[in-house]
Amino acid sequence: MPHTNANQKGPALKGKTLPRVITLGGDHTIVLPILRSVNRNYGPVSVIHFDSHLDTWKPKVFGGSPTKVASVNHGTYFYHASQEGLLANDTNIHVGIRTTLSGPSDYENDGYCGFEIVEARDIDTIGIHGIIDKIKQRVGLKNPVYLSIDIDTLDPAFAPATGTPETGGWSTRELRTIIRGLEGINLIGADIVEVAPAYDTNAEHTTMAAADTLYEVMSLMVKKGPLSNMVSDDQDL
Repeated sequence: MPHTNANQKGPALKGKTLPRVITLGGDHTIVLPILRSVNRNYGPVSVIHFDSHLDTWKPKVFGGSPTKVASVNHGTYFYHASQEGLLANDTNIHVGIRTTLSGPSDYENDGYCGFEIVEARDIDTIGIHGIIDKIKQRVGLKNPVYLSIDIDTLDPAFAPATGTPETGGWSTRELRTIIRGLEGINLIGADIVEVAPAYDTNAEHTTMAAADTLYEVMSLMVKKGPLSNMVSDDQDL
């Protein structure tokens, strides 16, 4: 990755585009530093967040916020991202949500952070194509888009090896079809997280599901082609 100065505008803001980066990992908290880095180069971005949980809770609601460091965790990182101005206003979307919420305030706070919600059960009413349409309408085709995928979007039957599983999720096939339907978005980076191989089955169902999901994400990037249209001939990375 090219050297960048945190105090200066990054190459993308100056007319160039950094390589797309896909991060694979465990704890979803890694998204906050990733978005900070992305912001230096692209400014605020639209986020597509596949998860069974909102992850926009205020620190005092999720974790109790005993210290400043502890206030950043796998349930609050999008709240912090919103507070830091890393998210484009009202162009972000959660997909696959099905966790139990503490009350209406969770929805209010989530809206304040700039997100729309597509619940897992919506697939039963509007179908896969309806979900794809909602996502594309929300993020558009021109905005820089960051894609974050928590493996617990999938039902535990397909991805049991994760820290906070929730029943009633999607199959691997359904998730792959939805991601494949996002062709055309301006995808600048992605992550697939919350995979815990130590808890996987002998057949490695979760790891295989993550690998198949990764394939779909990479395919989106390849089909879009290089982001060379933003490159200026008189500038060098």
